[in-house]
Parts: sequence; structure tokens; C-alpha cells
Amino acid sequence: MSLKARLAVVDQPATPASFTCPDYDAPAGSKRCRSYLGNGSCAREDHFMCEEWMKANGHAVPAPIEAKPQPARDLFGNPLPEEPPSKKPETAAPPPTPKPTPIAEPPATDSGAVLVRNLTDEDIASFKALGVEVCLASEEIGEVWIVPEYTEQQRRELRIDHAATLTAVCAAFPGAKVTSFEKLAKADAPKPT
Repeated sequence: MSLKARLAVVDQPATPASFTCPDYDAPAGSKRCRSYLGNGSCAREDHFMCEEWMKANGHAVPAPIEAKPQPARDLFGNPLPEEPPSKKPETAAPPPTPKPTPIAEPPATDSGAVLVRNLTDEDIASFKALGVEVCLASEEIGEVWIVPEYTEQQRRELRIDHAATLTAVCAAFPGAKVTSFEKLAKADAPKPT
């Protein structure tokens, strides 16, 4: 190739005067975008080809596509159900005053006493099957161990079904609570006469 041919001005596409890609980011002293991969490719997911490269090489630049908002997702990445749009705009009205709800009466037993029991038979059986011991502590009584079956350890123990019974007894007397927990000494067997 001759020197004249090497120095000849070749018709090349003009470089753009300003960059129109909204994501164009060139390091200092460079004209090339950080996301440019080569052969016009773009590393960004929202651009298939580099817009500036396409303009510089005479290709039509596609109009920007507005990204659809991503649906809200839960902690596991599953989309949350969409709420239907409200039919009329909500006005800033003061919240209504809540009305007191009547408290339902607990069921009564055959003797007429009110029975309050928070534990079902299935709950008690489940606790026993679990085979755990739970220590409850209070300032008035001290430590009480809730156990599936009594052990002969030197501590205050209460079987789970007996704890449920005490709860029901306390509920029968409004404001009642357990204030003492003492284990009675075993009485000697009665002597035959």
C-alpha cells in the first residue's frame, strides 16, 4: 500500500457528538463504555447491543423499551398475589371508633362451674410424647418443673395435666392465682387393726 493511500481520508461514520445511551459509562480518558464487550455487544441485561456502537456504525438504534415493573416477591422469590385496583379513590377519613366486642362466656360443666381450659387432650398427649421438662420460675413460688410424668427428684414438679387442672380451678375464681406450691410428705401406710 502506498503512502498516499495510507494518508488518504477515508469516509468513516462520524463519531457521535453526545452519547444518547442512558447507561453509557466510560472510565476517565476512554471513549469506550465499561459495558462494551466487543463486536457491538453490551454486557448489560437491558441492552442487547451497544447503542453508541450501533450509531457509529450506521445501524438503526431501537427505541428504548420501557421496563415493566417487576412484581413484588416474597422472601423465597415467589411473586406475591396482585391486589385488585380500588374502584374509587380512598379519602382520608378518620378511622371508625371500634365498638367493644362482647366476651363470650366459657362453657359450663355439669355442676354449673365455668370450665376454662387452654390445653386440649391432644396438647397434653403431645407434650407427654415430646418427653421434655420445662422449668417455670416466679418470684412468689420459685421454680416449678412441668413434666410429662413425675420423677422422684428433689424439686417442685407438676405434671402437664395437673397444671391444666390448676389453670381451670384458678379461672373458676376471678383473680385467683397460685401463691404457694408445697409437696406434702408421704404419709405412712395405715396399720391394720
